[in-house]
Amino acid sequence: MSTGRLVIVTGKGGVGKTTVAAALAAAAAEEGQRALLLEIARPGRLASVLGTSPLESEPREIRSNLSAAELDEELCIRSLIQKLVPIRMLSERLLSSRSFQVLCAAIPGILEAALLNRVRQYVERTTAGVSDFDLVVLDAPASGHSVPLLAAPRSLANLSLLGPLAETLRRTDQLMNDPARTAVAVVAIPEDWAVAEARELRGALAALQIPLLPPILNRVWPRRFTQNEERALNAAREDDSIDPSLLLAGDLFRFHRLQAQEAARQLKQDAGERPLELPLLFGEGMALSDLVPLQVLLRSLVIHA
Repeated sequence: MSTGRLVIVTGKGGVGKTTVAAALAAAAAEEGQRALLLEIARPGRLASVLGTSPLESEPREIRSNLSAAELDEELCIRSLIQKLVPIRMLSERLLSSRSFQVLCAAIPGILEAALLNRVRQYVERTTAGVSDFDLVVLDAPASGHSVPLLAAPRSLANLSLLGPLAETLRRTDQLMNDPARTAVAVVAIPEDWAVAEARELRGALAALQIPLLPPILNRVWPRRFTQNEERALNAAREDDSIDPSLLLAGDLFRFHRLQAQEAARQLKQDAGERPLELPLLFGEGMALSDLVPLQVLLRSLVIHA
């Protein structure tokens, strides 16, 4: 029986991980893969990027081969508990407002495990033995919440639980650690704080034995000048032949290019491979149609993920 693959996109808040997740799923759809894009409702930004009405818990087709849905935390844990406690009266009592809060507090990680269990169900969902989705892309929470989320199945499994819950956790943990089916893409931008966070996050995920894709360096400024042009700009400082404001603009571009090169060097140092660089896109708000330049570059991850 065929099942899909999972790519989890994460990174520090503000690095554009939602945009990257949307572009990655769109790239898969353009390659003819049936892609499902998921976000954890908080609320998220995916509906705005996709140019659609608010997402719902059931996948909705956005365009050919591309569907999207949100993961509602309470609905996910409700689904898990109802499966584990088939007696309706007992499961409903567990899921009452007060009991729900007590349950989440009593079993740290149960909420995260329920979310990943739902993700796994989408990855493994089939019709007539064929996967419903070739690729599931999860726009995961920011770095600080991603490690507890992805560690939850194993953390709970270590409690020596028995029965259906143990089996559910085992299957989810197997998915998280299977390089043939799952990989995490950590996104950074050429800023010290973002690169440091990405390096730390990749180290934590590697310690959990979660497969990693090459780092993604987003919002990279383009290189504007050849070496000859650089020399001409430097010479112009001496004879005032170029307007100072233009020289300042040139300095700004060079600064951001050097910053990106240093960020790429640091990420490569840890990962052992160069990060995938995505260009800075200029605009007020990013819509799906604006992400084509990113889709082209992310195509390699779609094929090899």
